[in-house]
Amino acid sequence: MKTNQLYTLITGASTGLGKELAIECARRKMNLILVSLPGENLPELCSNLSARFQIMACPYETDLTDRERVERLAAWVIANFSVNVLINNAGAGGTRLLETTPTDYIDRLIQLNIRATSLLVRLLIPELKMHRKAYILNVSSMAAFSPLPYKTVYPASKAFVYHFSRGLKAELRNTNINVSVVNPGPIMTNADVTSRILKQGKLGQIALVSASSIAKISVANLIKGKAVIIPGFLNQINFFLMSLIPSGIKLSLSTRVVQRELQ
Repeated sequence: MKTNQLYTLITGASTGLGKELAIECARRKMNLILVSLPGENLPELCSNLSARFQIMACPYETDLTDRERVERLAAWVIANFSVNVLINNAGAGGTRLLETTPTDYIDRLIQLNIRATSLLVRLLIPELKMHRKAYILNVSSMAAFSPLPYKTVYPASKAFVYHFSRGLKAELRNTNINVSVVNPGPIMTNADVTSRILKQGKLGQIALVSASSIAKISVANLIKGKAVIIPGFLNQINFFLMSLIPSGIKLSLSTRVVQRELQ
């Protein structure tokens, strides 16, 4: 039987920013449906959050690069829960030469960053419209604002998330649903990402903001209805400067920084 209590659905919730978003929402007494790949201790996280914050937290383990599994997730959520907040955080990226990158890797990145986000929004809009106020938060990246060599597909996918979110907000402007997009800079979310950021040197690390801080800023501004969320003062300056600097100069600077990750 479908519960009347409101829930927040967060994808990619087992580690990094997704985990911190779950903690921040739980701190605000929001019940949770947390989604991640199997084997990432998601049930333990849900139990911990339930006990710590006296909220309800339900785990759902699946691979969002599979279209049928995305559709099954949405159907299960709609059948069992009243959801008024959707946070699309699940995403993938990396630093590689495109010509040596396996095609399966490229395909999975596109399916997760673009298709899963788009389908979950589409499938859950009818549910979100059933509540007095509802919210969608899509996680993009500062990388969305400039092409990046050696990461070519990732910034393109995050540019999609940014423009998709801005267009969707305008489309839903006369409804109860607010749409926000957050564009974090670099985050030390795990050992691999941390290693890549450290290799970039001071220029790559200057705008670092902790995952917990980004989560707090994101949720607070989502509830306020802010369209574009840029966490961190230096990232806001960077966002302004990137709108002024010619693409050729941006590419030259980013090439030198990102090449260090490959060394």
